[in-house]
Amino acid sequence: MIKYETIRLKLRKYYIKVTYKQRRKKINSEDFTIISNNCWGGTVYQSYGLKYNTPTIGLFFMAEDYIKFVYHIKDYLKADLEFINPKESKKYKYYKKEINYPVARLKDIEIYFMHYKSEMEAREKWKRRSKRINWNKVLYKFSNQNLCTKEHIKQFLELPVKNKICFVNKKINIDGAIYIKQLFESEDIKASYEPFGKNRRININELINSL
Repeated sequence: MIKYETIRLKLRKYYIKVTYKQRRKKINSEDFTIISNNCWGGTVYQSYGLKYNTPTIGLFFMAEDYIKFVYHIKDYLKADLEFINPKESKKYKYYKKEINYPVARLKDIEIYFMHYKSEMEAREKWKRRSKRINWNKVLYKFSNQNLCTKEHIKQFLELPVKNKICFVNKKINIDGAIYIKQLFESEDIKASYEPFGKNRRININELINSL
């Protein structure tokens, strides 16, 4: 399964590289912010060839922590990252697998900087990109990953903001959750299946234009 996902991600990366210029013509603003629970935001910016106007790039949250983060985002962004031994993290306690990337606490939540080589890089880019947030055009995105429950999805969809989107790969009866069919439905939704641009599931171009 890991090999299959790796191949899909590589193919998507190549597809984005040769199509981003055409896709950028479909949006009316380049100054928008995506607050995502995983790397989806980065994929969307890449799909238009845009800079990252958000700190949630190349990282992920456990589901419960992401819900806390979005409900009190401005308070969390005022706090300092405190990097910890990955073996002290919630993820390690749940999965008992080696974590070879920086892990930080932000008040009472944890952030997993999966695509960063060092704590210094993670801290610098988190601070720099946090300053780019356009609070007038924010899209919040969630998906059923990292111990996500039906209750977490409900809490996210009850977030008192206009612009939010939730992807799920399980057929659950919750209004507002967008079902994404993938090869292995029993597992968490995979990054390579989360849509960008325009496809039969959703038109992200129009969603961004509506912010």
